[in-house]
Amino acid sequence: MKRYNLKPHGIPNFIQESLDNEQLNAVLNSKGRTLIVAGPGSGKTRVITFKIAYLVSSGVNPQNILLVTFTRAASREMIERARRVSGSDLRGMLAGTFHHVCNHFLRKYATHLGISSDFTILDREDSKDLIKHCKAQLMEQRGNDGSLKLPSPGVIQSIFSYSVNCMVSLDESIAKHNRKFFAVRDELEEIWKSYTQLKLEHNTLDYDDLLIKAVELFENNPEILIRESSRFQWILVDEFQDTNLVQYKLVEMLAGVHGNLIVVGDDAQSIYSFRGARFENVYDFLNRDQTSVFKIQTNYRSTPEIVRLVNHLVPKSSLEKQLKAVRPSGPVPVIVETWDNLDEASFVAQKINEHIEDGIQPNRIAVLYRSHFHSLELQLELDRRRVPYIVFSGPKFVETAHVKDILAFLKILQNPYDQLSWGRVLRLFPGVGIRRATQIINAIRESLGNDNEVISALRPFATPRVRIERLISLLEELNSEQSPEEVISTIYKGFYGEYMDEHFSDAKERRMDIERLIEVADRYDSIGEFLEDLAVSEKVDIEREIVDREEKIVLSTVHQAKGLEWDVVFILAMNPGDFPHALAIMEGNLDEEERIFYVAVTRARDYLYLIRQRTGRSRPMIGNSYVFRSGHDFLTKIPEDVAERWDVGWNI
Repeated sequence: MKRYNLKPHGIPNFIQESLDNEQLNAVLNSKGRTLIVAGPGSGKTRVITFKIAYLVSSGVNPQNILLVTFTRAASREMIERARRVSGSDLRGMLAGTFHHVCNHFLRKYATHLGISSDFTILDREDSKDLIKHCKAQLMEQRGNDGSLKLPSPGVIQSIFSYSVNCMVSLDESIAKHNRKFFAVRDELEEIWKSYTQLKLEHNTLDYDDLLIKAVELFENNPEILIRESSRFQWILVDEFQDTNLVQYKLVEMLAGVHGNLIVVGDDAQSIYSFRGARFENVYDFLNRDQTSVFKIQTNYRSTPEIVRLVNHLVPKSSLEKQLKAVRPSGPVPVIVETWDNLDEASFVAQKINEHIEDGIQPNRIAVLYRSHFHSLELQLELDRRRVPYIVFSGPKFVETAHVKDILAFLKILQNPYDQLSWGRVLRLFPGVGIRRATQIINAIRESLGNDNEVISALRPFATPRVRIERLISLLEELNSEQSPEEVISTIYKGFYGEYMDEHFSDAKERRMDIERLIEVADRYDSIGEFLEDLAVSEKVDIEREIVDREEKIVLSTVHQAKGLEWDVVFILAMNPGDFPHALAIMEGNLDEEERIFYVAVTRARDYLYLIRQRTGRSRPMIGNSYVFRSGHDFLTKIPEDVAERWDVGWNI
């Protein structure tokens, strides 16, 4: 018998008509400390969107709502949807990533932390460069003869970052990464001290500083915490399972006055522990007094066949959930066996062509894998068959060399103490190497106490060998009060366009990037606002324009695919040691591998192919021997009647 549900009076029609019963219950009744467990494809964005709209329609002022998301794009989407359904412009509402929100507080209360409010933000590459400088400085001081074996700047950066985000000591962070680095523990501490001091001198903060200094601000200034906490009557946090300890502490502090802290997430999809995310935050939150729980478990993404398989793969360590499918029936998921990775590549490429011939757009097809190297043979096979694809990896738009060069000009205009950006700008000009750049930067630094006579400090260095006349003339044209669009256009037309032609083989494509950057900059009135938005966007919001992107299939690691969906999904190398990863097996850390697999299979809408090798290895040959492997096989959890089994071979 079909059930007809009555809904209570007094609820705006736009909410009643747009949500299912579970979603409606979560929107109407969530208050105080609330955990909303949102299964994959269940409409968590919809719940957050309508919760905001419901609050506003109930009389809550938007400026009393705080929304924290993990990507800037997500917050924009939620705000735009909430505006449309509520009819409010949501003016005054604070919304964005943790880094964006913390940046807001630090700019507002910079003097309480002993920093200047015009600080610039180091991106990951800038931070790594500064650590590299500190490392080189230390080794020079020690007169290193090669006996001092320090990790690379990137590894040092990850050690420091893990320590900050997980709120653990340097020793604990070293132990997490590699215990052999205890041999240089004192040197790492010296580098950290030097790095911290240089950031202070340069009037810069890195991403981790934004979080930890916000905590420091509130801990040391309780009156500020009470003021901000009093403002935010309602706090909503998206993707709560991906928060680290610092982020969890921040939202708990800000919810101190009103206590309305609503967190949305799915502990089964927490896959970022390597950067400090704690799925345990979900349980810590849940175990506090007076925490209510809502579950939304209707899956609108996948076919019933895929949902049925997914329900058999819910990680053992996660909260209980049972997804319900509502879409029409589709094909049964397939477990595919090939002999090796070469046969795997042939199968995937051939099957992709079949799906395209059946009318599925290439950009609706994805190939996922645990580690990037698993895609190499497939890339070669796709190239051979002339199947266009895009790999979801590589540098972010704002981390490419040419974009960073342009942004360095803006940074020195906004913050002339930023020595890292001065170094980048100066080295663009003939005759300026690291040593000469250091001399010029020292002269600039001394001039800053004397009415900012930067150009006067530069002139003595302009010689036939050190050709910085063009830089001087550019700086004479520019100032920090100009719009970012005007500044970038001046640099591009007056110098950098020609520089790209002379230094990059793909100058035409890079020129298109800078022109795209100018278009984006035109939305901003101030250099500071423009730089802040670029710096605190967690994922790429301004991506390189890709010609005919809709004609390309996607190759991606599972980590980079989180939050996305495709009609057709292939998952490669489902072998013990490949997926789950060998290190996870060795360390007994299969819980996270289960969650990564769960995320992978829940990306599929219509077709799902899980591919393994008969030998248990993607590469069964070691030397002249065959190697077979067994154990820790995720596919054994799938019952016989939930998936088809295909044996792939050559018809010769």
